[in-house]
Amino acid sequence: MTYADLPFDDWLQLAGSPADSGLYFVGTFDRRITFYSQQVRALRLAHALSRPGRLKPGDSIAVVGAGAAGVTTTLGLALLGNDVTLYDPAASILQLQSASPRLLHPHIYEWPRLGSMDDRAGLPVLDWSASHGGAVCSQLTTDFDAAKARLKNLNVKTSHTLTSVGRMGARWRLELKTSGETVVRLYDLVVLAIGFGDEIPCGAAIPVHYWKQNSIGSAAAEPHSPASYIVSGNGDGGLTDLLNLLIQDFDHVKFTRRFLNYFSDDTLRVTTDAAYASVPPDGDLETSFGVHLLPLFSELGVLDRLGLLLRSDRAITINSTGPLLALTKAAQLNQVMAFAVLEAAKQLGRPIRRSSGHIVNVVKSHGGFQVDGLKVGGAPLTETLEHVILRHGPDRALRYAPAASLFQNYKDHVTALAKLRSDLDMPPVLDRETYDFFEERRIEKLEDHASQQASKISVVIARATLVIDIDPAAHVLVERGRQSLSQVADKCEQLTEDVIIHFAATPSKIAGAASIVRLARASNGRIVLAVGPDGLSDWQKLVPTISAAPTAISHYPARALNVSALDEAIDACLLRLLDQRVRSALESYHCETLGQLNAMIAEVIEPTWTAWHASLKADKALLSTFLRWLANVQQEQPSPWNGDHANIPHLATAVVMMLATHHGEPLEPGFADRGNLKFSSNAVALGSGCQMVGQQPIAIWDHPDQWGVDALILSGSAEVEVDDPPGRILDGGKPAIGMAAARRVRPAVIRNDKQWRAHLVSSLDAWRAAVEAEFSALRERQDKELSELSK
Repeated sequence: MTYADLPFDDWLQLAGSPADSGLYFVGTFDRRITFYSQQVRALRLAHALSRPGRLKPGDSIAVVGAGAAGVTTTLGLALLGNDVTLYDPAASILQLQSASPRLLHPHIYEWPRLGSMDDRAGLPVLDWSASHGGAVCSQLTTDFDAAKARLKNLNVKTSHTLTSVGRMGARWRLELKTSGETVVRLYDLVVLAIGFGDEIPCGAAIPVHYWKQNSIGSAAAEPHSPASYIVSGNGDGGLTDLLNLLIQDFDHVKFTRRFLNYFSDDTLRVTTDAAYASVPPDGDLETSFGVHLLPLFSELGVLDRLGLLLRSDRAITINSTGPLLALTKAAQLNQVMAFAVLEAAKQLGRPIRRSSGHIVNVVKSHGGFQVDGLKVGGAPLTETLEHVILRHGPDRALRYAPAASLFQNYKDHVTALAKLRSDLDMPPVLDRETYDFFEERRIEKLEDHASQQASKISVVIARATLVIDIDPAAHVLVERGRQSLSQVADKCEQLTEDVIIHFAATPSKIAGAASIVRLARASNGRIVLAVGPDGLSDWQKLVPTISAAPTAISHYPARALNVSALDEAIDACLLRLLDQRVRSALESYHCETLGQLNAMIAEVIEPTWTAWHASLKADKALLSTFLRWLANVQQEQPSPWNGDHANIPHLATAVVMMLATHHGEPLEPGFADRGNLKFSSNAVALGSGCQMVGQQPIAIWDHPDQWGVDALILSGSAEVEVDDPPGRILDGGKPAIGMAAARRVRPAVIRNDKQWRAHLVSSLDAWRAAVEAEFSALRERQDKELSELSK
């Protein structure tokens, strides 16, 4: 189960303590805290509260905190129709990141999950794309203000600081300060999304704010070289700061893309998974990384390439109370990149100094700071350092002081819950149901009437589109869509609505591209193929009629694309289509392209088809062989059915003729080099509805060796005539002697011609007699050939 799969009641359990009904917290103690993940939690909470019995139409709601979580929660709840008021002490929403130069990326911390390098958040409301914090917040503020102008039930109160919150009867009492005055408001439901507070202070250390512009790490703060730093903390903040100090012109997203591009396939993800799997909870990852990742880095020259990016003008100490790279303490990709950079520095002879312990005090001294409580190699750290960066986590207790007892209740609740339910610790991914829920409300309530229809059409197209692309983080084929390709394939000819398969990669990069094209044909028009302008010419070589389309952007999560079962799905589709045609013919006593059937013949055929159908359906390899020969008389490469429904009448007719032949000469589907049926002890027959061999009619094959079987049952041509070649016994010539000489005689032939159609109409006995005579003549030819060879 993923976090997105959690039932609504579990989401509400995560967000609030049963002891304080109607009070909720967003992402306060969750494992993955990012701008995007807080928005996902907010929407999921709002969606859970929309369920029957959770909110009454007249309930009023307060949301405290106008960061990513609070703003998104406010809009989500307002779209439900309730009166919602948003409070924040700042003068504007999203104030923390509003001028931040740090790059915001929605998914980068989700690696190794596929899609972790997607620049677009993919949210139904307040969506955004990767950029620096100021640009993202500016866009979201504009979007929120536009929504506020249309939603009369949404109110924003900036410059309001929460001072206390408590229960008053059945409602919640909020006390806030604004402009030196105290105001009191009552609400039916309260959501606290007030963030996490500043870093826990320690002595004289100068706070280094994660989101704010800061001179530490810049040339202006380094009057001489090497500048000395200590970074304390092994979470994402500490590891990111370490990378920032070590890498020239560090930009988190650009560096991440560069690092991932050192690997041309999925090896890094696979190897990282193996490294993590071998480490116990809270274990040290470095040893495992050394076993699994270091050989990969060495083989691909990753450390050499990273060495070119390393700075040599900084003396850095990294401190942690336990292992620097500890399981669950930071995002996997940050840990992998930090390990790689540390190993690159070691390879250059510039290893980064490690310290351990709890910092108990930071004292300002001449030339910098002294840090108390740490040891390096077992000895106390006594030297003076110019810069101290503490990443020990936020001071949540201080931030939630106005709701201290309620905060403690919630902390106790989620701590106990986490011990019972490890699945609740999964990072969140927005589920399809929640996305659709808010997308529909966004169109209904935030768009004018003139644009609603166009938006609804866009939604229909987006939900019908399956995008196939190469994931830039894992370098593997992925699909994004409401349905998976395998789900579409399993019912391709039964689809009730069109599905658009949009290729965002060239055919050469998509394993199974030909099978996807066959699948589209097999759907009989329900699957539409499209491609963006960049790959159009390549795809037109494979599918001349493919349509060009604008670049597709899908909000659905990326999934690994598996095309291995496509051929089986297409075979199953053809079997279903044949079953419908055959049973229809047996019920109506009439077969398309063949004409009338004698009732008795149809009645004996029906149980035979039931038995054949069951054996074919149960054995995928047998079904593949049977259908491949049924659709194509092969020359060199096996050629399965191309998916064209125009061929199905001939294929179904061939099946009917094969089944009817069984009642004069027992046959069964089987494996053979040149056929799909077996009879007698080891004889091979070919039953096919094929009309062409390559670019020519199958009637051009008139020699036994071209067919290579003992019997032919053909529905696609009435002109097939197979001769006995010169030198065979039947024309009086002397047969060749020796094992190298061909010994095949003219096969038995039952074809869709006037003579055999007449037998099918007359009677069961007449049909059996004609089949028996045809196969008796075959055996007579074979016996004569064997007799001559034995002389």
